[in-house]
Amino acid sequence: MPSQLPPEDAERIEAEVLAVLDRLIDGCERLDMDLAFGIFDRSDTFRMVAGDGTVCSFADYYTNNIAYLETCAAFEIETIRTDVLVLRHDLAILTWSYRVEATLTSGARDIIDRAGATFVFELQDGQWKVVRYHESSGLVERRRA
Repeated sequence: MPSQLPPEDAERIEAEVLAVLDRLIDGCERLDMDLAFGIFDRSDTFRMVAGDGTVCSFADYYTNNIAYLETCAAFEIETIRTDVLVLRHDLAILTWSYRVEATLTSGARDIIDRAGATFVFELQDGQWKVVRYHESSGLVERRRA
């Protein structure tokens, strides 16, 4: 279901959504959780679905990620591919495949060679927010220090 928007509007929306993803990546790599998680809708309607089918609210998603990221000394993300589908002037879907390497405060490293995520973005009060999010990945390889 491609957008019926003029191409220049769809291209602008795509660029805006990709800029939001850049904020998530930048926040994670800086270990700045306010920046990283500021892209998500914090209302009761937000849902995150994990690769195992677990569904959680923003509060649970945030708590789980904060607990892990507090154990990190460094966090690196490499984007493999992105694709944006603009549905309407206020709704877009972003698919993202990526690689992650986290260095823990213990010196160990967690590596995920390939992961994928799907974000549903909604324009809220002039800002793109993630209202639905699905994430899946291969197994985490932990390399000892």
